[in-house]
Amino acid sequence: MLRIIFIAIALLASATFSRAQNESVSQQADRLDQDGYNFFIQRDYRKALESFQKELPLRRTMHDTSGEAWSLNEIGECYSSLDECKSALDNYNQALPLFRRLKDLHGEARSLHGIASCQVRLGDKAAALENLKALLPLVHSTQDRGWEGIVLGDIGLTYLALGNEESALEYLNRRLAFERAQRSSVGEVEAMESLGRAYQSLGNKPKAIDSYRGALSILLKLSATMTDDHLTSEIKELRDAIAKLER
Repeated sequence: MLRIIFIAIALLASATFSRAQNESVSQQADRLDQDGYNFFIQRDYRKALESFQKELPLRRTMHDTSGEAWSLNEIGECYSSLDECKSALDNYNQALPLFRRLKDLHGEARSLHGIASCQVRLGDKAAALENLKALLPLVHSTQDRGWEGIVLGDIGLTYLALGNEESALEYLNRRLAFERAQRSSVGEVEAMESLGRAYQSLGNKPKAIDSYRGALSILLKLSATMTDDHLTSEIKELRDAIAKLER
């Protein structure tokens, strides 16, 4: 009987030690993830990449499939930001089936968007368009509806790059309507700038000027209540673009 008690105590101690180890690994993975995020928003993509790459094997050790998928996606984001698109694609393509297995629509959407963005930069615009169109209903069905406008704009610009002007303008105008419905000033500016670039590339100067002026008007209103170097730079770029078209 005494021997059985000793065995039970030993097993309990072993389980407790194992749980403590797992907690330690989990905490370490969480810390690396937070470090990676902090480096990423500071635009130190190389250090962010190092943190996420250290996090990945820890997630796999814990059999944390969701954590593994997000680590892979974050590694892809870092590589994409470093303009290393082939490495980014490799990681996005590993993350995608994990998100699908978990039925994580938000994660699936993020991976698909990363894949499509890299495909555009690598010149495979037809494949990018296919992925962006598959992505649109996913974004629509998740809580991240604000992201839908970005996807509509990306589809429009990809159509434009493929020479399909009618579809390009359709999706860019859909983005503009969406951003206005969402009352997103930033989204509306981006949509009008995209339309301006589209009209400019099509040789329609009057409509390009109108779009740029619409974006400029919103930015000037924003600048009256906030000071931001990026905002000042964007205002200057729009004024220059309008002046160039009016010559």
